[in-house]
Amino acid sequence: MTNGLIQPIRRKMIGALCCGPVLLACAQPMAASEQKGSQTAVEDPTPAPTPAQEIEMLQRIAVVPLTPDQAVGERHIGKRVRWAGSVHHMSRSDNGACLTILYALSGDYGEPRWTLDPTYQSFEACATGSYDPELVHDSTNVTIVGTVSGETYIGMGGGGSVGPVIKIEKLFRWSDCLAGDSSPVCKYGFLTPEASADVQ
Repeated sequence: MTNGLIQPIRRKMIGALCCGPVLLACAQPMAASEQKGSQTAVEDPTPAPTPAQEIEMLQRIAVVPLTPDQAVGERHIGKRVRWAGSVHHMSRSDNGACLTILYALSGDYGEPRWTLDPTYQSFEACATGSYDPELVHDSTNVTIVGTVSGETYIGMGGGGSVGPVIKIEKLFRWSDCLAGDSSPVCKYGFLTPEASADVQ
């Protein structure tokens, strides 16, 4: 009788010992996959767009075909424009940065196209936050996408005129560095403004 009782107990113990490692082996891959899943949720698997892809994005943005002179007036407030030009100067405030930009005609890619006949137009483009002064400064070539938010007097040199104010949605920086130069100051593409306190 004793042997009859011990036999089932032994079988159960052997079964538990055999299944234990199997269950542990199964549990470890599950934990690893769960950990991998949590990492995937944190990391963004989408690669950053290349400069060429950003240029395509810039070209595809739907805008109203207005020049700065045409955009002055309340009836144009809220309209989205894409204007190219060169930064004349940048001013900072508690709210962010405003760029005074000399307007240029746009080339095939949306870049400033300078001609022998200047446009004699300018506009102000403002963003919440500031741009890296190494990348956005006097004479930087940019293309601005944004909405007309008002107008202001823009003084340059010995004169000035009333021009539109644009609330910046996107700023595309064009670089004049030699092809292949990967220095940080040679960056071209969309720039994101930083919090004002972060940029000195």
